[in-house]
Amino acid sequence: MRLFIHHEAAAPNFTLAVEWPDNSKGVVYELQSRFAKAFTAAHPSSPLTAAEIGLLDEDGAVLDSTACVAHVVTDGCDLFAEKGKFVAPAAVAAAAAAVKPAASAPSASTAVAPELKELTKALAPYLKAAETAFKNKSYKKAAEIYGECFLTLERANLTGPGLSRELVVVIRRLGEIEVLNERADSAQKWLQKAVRACPSDVESRVLLSDAHWLAEEEQEEAVVALRGALEAIDQVKRPKKTKSLQIKLGLRLFQAGLRQEGGGLLTKLLQQDQDDQEALMAYGQAALALGQTEDALKIYLRLVVAKSDDPEIRKLLSTTLKKPDGLKYLYEHLAASDKTASALAFLATTIKDYSGIQEAISIYNDCVKHVPDSSSYALNLMHLHELNLDYERALTTLETHCDNNGAVCVGTLSLAEISAQLPGSGKYKAALYSTPSATAISYYADNPAARAVAGLAAETGAESPDPAGLKPAGSYDENALDVLALAYTAVKVLFIGGALSELPKLIELIEPARQVKDLHLTRVRNENAYYCCVAQLMVSMPLPLPCLPPLYLMGDSHSLAPAWRTVKYGGTDHMLVPKLVTGCKVWHLRDASEFFPKYNFHAALKSVPDGAPVVFIFGEIDCREGLLIAVERMRYPDLEAGVKHTVKIYIDSLKALVSSRKIKALVHPVPPVLNETRHIVTLFNRHLRDAVNREKSLHMLDFFEQLLTPDGAALKEELKLDGTHMHPDYTKIMEAELAKVPAK
Repeated sequence: MRLFIHHEAAAPNFTLAVEWPDNSKGVVYELQSRFAKAFTAAHPSSPLTAAEIGLLDEDGAVLDSTACVAHVVTDGCDLFAEKGKFVAPAAVAAAAAAVKPAASAPSASTAVAPELKELTKALAPYLKAAETAFKNKSYKKAAEIYGECFLTLERANLTGPGLSRELVVVIRRLGEIEVLNERADSAQKWLQKAVRACPSDVESRVLLSDAHWLAEEEQEEAVVALRGALEAIDQVKRPKKTKSLQIKLGLRLFQAGLRQEGGGLLTKLLQQDQDDQEALMAYGQAALALGQTEDALKIYLRLVVAKSDDPEIRKLLSTTLKKPDGLKYLYEHLAASDKTASALAFLATTIKDYSGIQEAISIYNDCVKHVPDSSSYALNLMHLHELNLDYERALTTLETHCDNNGAVCVGTLSLAEISAQLPGSGKYKAALYSTPSATAISYYADNPAARAVAGLAAETGAESPDPAGLKPAGSYDENALDVLALAYTAVKVLFIGGALSELPKLIELIEPARQVKDLHLTRVRNENAYYCCVAQLMVSMPLPLPCLPPLYLMGDSHSLAPAWRTVKYGGTDHMLVPKLVTGCKVWHLRDASEFFPKYNFHAALKSVPDGAPVVFIFGEIDCREGLLIAVERMRYPDLEAGVKHTVKIYIDSLKALVSSRKIKALVHPVPPVLNETRHIVTLFNRHLRDAVNREKSLHMLDFFEQLLTPDGAALKEELKLDGTHMHPDYTKIMEAELAKVPAK
């Protein structure tokens, strides 16, 4: 909803229009904070803070700052901001007034105890709310509350030496949020302030060490800060924390180049307690740095059993397994067999997340070999081959599994029936797409084949026309879901691999088996979504495919809608050939990323010839789920800053490709499919267009507005497919834009 906040009671006058999500659980205090920031930015000589103002409705009633916005305002309403009129955090302001922040105000070290006690008590509910937001990773909300509390302390002259540990958390958390978002300079400023205000606060010193470490060239300062934390801690009262700091110091020393001192400290600590998981993790990192792969692997295999969900342990284990001798040592300690297959499969899934695709394939090959009746292992191996765009091996994996387990069924569909619809051993290469020769293209131009749609029912792949006739949710157990996912993945792989003529009969077999409620809520929801999209696309797909020069499409699932359609490019007919990069965000392309979509992206690039034209379709997933979360976690100050940074990652990646591979990069706008994120998509496309247009090596396919209704409020009805992707008819709009691309 949209509402307006006015400041009219005193000069200067100011009005702020606010877009507020209808389903938001945010409170009025967040509106106060947003208005105060906007007002101060517009009138820096008359600053306001959220704690100083209240919001009044049209009847003059003051809104409770702790009330949910959605419960007390309506779309289009007017609110009025007035200084000094508030319900909460009135207690904060009152407490601040109690210590009289005037010229004679006491310092933190000399403030009268009752006054400090009163202020601490007044701030307590707000610190609790901030801490809850922090633990929920709502860092933006937490920082707003901590920031207001800090201003209250500052006005009361209580941010200097002598601040209590109860209140120094305000400054420390503001620094910690900056550390979490890897902003070393601003983190250091807050944490140095926290250390000065309360030198005995160990946590502030540890975080200051982290902030220095982030700066990379300040490793010595990081070590000094950590030593200071050990000097400040009460080692008798906090023995566990003391040991944790000693372990951290040992690792920091080792990583900073003081290997003898750091390694000696870690060895000493581990000898004291060989079961200490924190010491083991640090010792393993030192072992990795020294090339001691086997020692590191022993440690991380042991740790991952105890903490299988710990992301740091999983990452370190993956790093170890990706070493040249990683798998050799793994099999020495965990030989492949039917009894160890589940443990090996877990390790393969873990290493996959950190782009250890070849290692994961090797492990899953052994799992499939020793447990040939596991549809789950076969499915995971298929997906790994997809990441390499090795569709022949993916289909061979499926065929072998189906032939070994032909009687296994899901609903009306058996694995034997799936196998019968596959091209068959030795025939996959011929069935899958390969770039045609100039001779073949010329021959086809003179002898074009007749093409026609396959005759699939109009509702194929869509929601059931008879919801009441669906089987109840939960009709399929986990094994049956795996079998269904195999069938789904067969359709996906055949489609993106270009073996489209094999699909109509297979889709007709699968349709009855998927008539179950809520499959989109099961663990095979991704496979279900891809199948439904492909099945709907096949309804209007003319077959067989023409023999035309390729125009490559590289993107997330939005590259499926235009795939295998014909467009004119450079004055001649081309076929849009997909290079799917499953689930890839632009954010995954940054230098620091190790997540497997980045691996998939580069594997897809390897399958594209140097100098080829490529249409890039990325960014929709960033708009749908990445950017809002990043803003909420304060990685960016606002949505626009997040969009700008993400677009820069995208542009830098494309420029590098143009430079190294001479690829002709054509940038597709982010599809404006979802109503909920269209405002983000619109903002993203505006910045993307401007950034692409500034680069001579890139070309923007600028047809975003043509996809929308005249008022820009929605995707055109005729361009809707499944609620998530566009109808392939939009390629007619794309084709007109392709005609504007320079020949060279």
